[in-house]
Amino acid sequence: MRNREGLLKAFEELKEALKNCNSSKLEKIISDDYSGFGLQGTIEDKENIIQHFKPGGIKLSKYDVEELKYEVLDNVGLVSGIGIIAGSYGTYEFKHTVLFTDIFKYTGGVWKYYKSQVTEITVA
Repeated sequence: MRNREGLLKAFEELKEALKNCNSSKLEKIISDDYSGFGLQGTIEDKENIIQHFKPGGIKLSKYDVEELKYEVLDNVGLVSGIGIIAGSYGTYEFKHTVLFTDIFKYTGGVWKYYKSQVTEITVA
């Protein structure tokens, strides 16, 4: 489904896999050549994400999205918005509000999570 509905479905599947720490689902959703930038400007790859979201890693208690925008440009899908995430990593508790842009690519008949960039924002 190389259309907007297919792209939105892929984004929702990614969110659910992250929220449920489903590393086997993440393995399927994330492109092997994925790269992204984390909150502290760190460069991430597929292995980083899968390692962080394995059982015992990051546990999300909240992952909400506001002002979601998405569009398809041939084999590329763009998803952006405001993300509100909260959870824990070991004993460290966190809550972030971020602007994000996720890029998916349509390959092999499916949308794959390909690139990502997030910037933390302060909400008044």
